[in-house]
Amino acid sequence: LMHQGPHLLAPTGSDLSVHNEIGTVLAGYHSDLNLFTIHGKSRYPGLFVWLRDGRKIAVKVPDGCLLVQAGMQLERLTGGYVKAGMHEVVCTEATVEVLKARKQRGESPWRVSSTVFSHVNSDQTLRPLGKFDEPESNERYPAMLAGTFVQKELERIALKTT
Repeated sequence: LMHQGPHLLAPTGSDLSVHNEIGTVLAGYHSDLNLFTIHGKSRYPGLFVWLRDGRKIAVKVPDGCLLVQAGMQLERLTGGYVKAGMHEVVCTEATVEVLKARKQRGESPWRVSSTVFSHVNSDQTLRPLGKFDEPESNERYPAMLAGTFVQKELERIALKTT
């Protein structure tokens, strides 16, 4: 399903010398439209995820590790059994403390995240697979091409206009 998919490495950056007020939202609460979102470790804390039970937790990616989150495409393939991961990035007290320490060492105030968004090939059909292929899940997640799904989601969140 992923072969020749429109995978994307998308580094994002926030200048914490400007955006350093506690509570400043650097990336609003959202889930991603792709199959998997793969987060590398950032130089600054501030990434939060929501668990299925609704608890919000701060992410701490150990050195040499990655955080892999399910995206909307995986939710569709599992008929909703695996939910797309909700997350956000916020400037916190911990962010400001790291900023102060990095500033004293003459290091960059930029919070940079290198995130990989893996996608199902645009010409593949997204539909509940295997044991998730049930009438209820097929009704909730109707079959459609992955590329069509991406376009519809981009239009829904106003990143693409028709």
